[in-house]
Amino acid sequence: MKRPFVLLVNPWITDFAAFDLWSKPLGLLYIGALLKGAGIDVALIDCLERNSNSEKTKGIIPGKEKQFGTGKFDKRPIEKPEPYKSIPRRYFIYGITEEALIEKISNLWRKPDLILVTSIMTYWHPGVRETIRAIKKRLPSVPLWLGGIYARLCYEHAVRTSGADFVIKRPISHLPELLEKKLGTEIQNKREWTNFTLFPSPAWELMPKVKYRVLLTSVGCPFKCSYCASRILQPNQEYRPFTLLLSEILEGYQSGIRDFAFYDDALLFTGWQVVKPLLEEIRKLGISVRFHTPNALHVRALNEKRCELLFSGGFKTIRLGLETTSKEHQKKWGQKAENKEFTRVAKLLLKTGWETKDIGAYLLCGVPGQKPSEVKDSIDFVADNGILPFIAEFSPIPKTKIWNEAKRISPFDIEKEPLYHNNSFFACRRSDFTYEDMVSLKNYARRVRGLLVTSSKASSTDTFSS
Repeated sequence: MKRPFVLLVNPWITDFAAFDLWSKPLGLLYIGALLKGAGIDVALIDCLERNSNSEKTKGIIPGKEKQFGTGKFDKRPIEKPEPYKSIPRRYFIYGITEEALIEKISNLWRKPDLILVTSIMTYWHPGVRETIRAIKKRLPSVPLWLGGIYARLCYEHAVRTSGADFVIKRPISHLPELLEKKLGTEIQNKREWTNFTLFPSPAWELMPKVKYRVLLTSVGCPFKCSYCASRILQPNQEYRPFTLLLSEILEGYQSGIRDFAFYDDALLFTGWQVVKPLLEEIRKLGISVRFHTPNALHVRALNEKRCELLFSGGFKTIRLGLETTSKEHQKKWGQKAENKEFTRVAKLLLKTGWETKDIGAYLLCGVPGQKPSEVKDSIDFVADNGILPFIAEFSPIPKTKIWNEAKRISPFDIEKEPLYHNNSFFACRRSDFTYEDMVSLKNYARRVRGLLVTSSKASSTDTFSS
């Protein structure tokens, strides 16, 4: 009997800006490994593949390589959707060309029995729709399913507009039942699908050659931040065995990979029981790798011993979650960090050996109830501590605690149109926090970072006044 064949697809991004900050479709790679373990043939097409030799393709702005494997995607300008017409910025589709996608489909060894497309940001849905349209043009008779974050948070919208034959609303653990019915084959490894602890290593062999890899020690976040959907998407905390993470790192290292980024939401809380023995073993083996934390570390979880182990173990890019210096909002939004704790940790990180250019702090900007002066004060506070301030523009996310408040104050229909969720659009603008305020604060934070990098000794009084 012929083995079933499933094609996995990571779709294009459509946005004003997009950057490959250690961004890979880890969920698809886990599904690929689970499918292979079930006796199913698998292929993966990454529409966000970089270095796709498109430099000479008319209309394409080629990407650029940046530090530690990161970089810019190839992109081409496209017409802005109606909700974005008033935004004075160009709008792009990021990734490989449609011709390259069709060529990759044509080069598959046979016609797939099923296509699974993933999705991430809710406001990237035009890219998802365009990907599905292009695939169906070449494989019209093959059933195509859509899953991922957008599909789960905006299910009705995805059903109505994506073009997928079926939208997956439930977690990965429910896929075996659906696959058995569709493919007419028994999924032998059903138990592995039920818990993240049992997942095999991601199927990196399905990806084109990459310069970094991403790691996940656990899923499920212990915090209940009002603006975040993490606990909605993954309510249970589940952990990976440290030995499995170590084998993933060593396999990547032997393949020439030196940069690894952690995807955990709360690495030093949920993942420390994995990270600690992992780093101790890496030190014993004497291998040199670099670890990066784009999703931010929790300030409260850092102490001197942990900082020393992280530094000696190869942690390079450090991001901290501060959000705001307002005590009222710190308490309301999740109580993840206090100002005194941040100052303590900033001194500790710099003392341990990291440089200012390696350490950044994320600050929320534009949250309902927040004023521009609060963001400005937070930027100055972070800078005064010798840390780079990064603005995280507020994005209203369906089903979160703050969603109803965002719907109430937004002048736009954020419930019916996910494009309004775009943080660059700033749907929760109001008279006391305008779109122009958001742009001004982003520019201010950018200037402060530049000044800090060139002179880490600059004081807030003579350098960071507005």
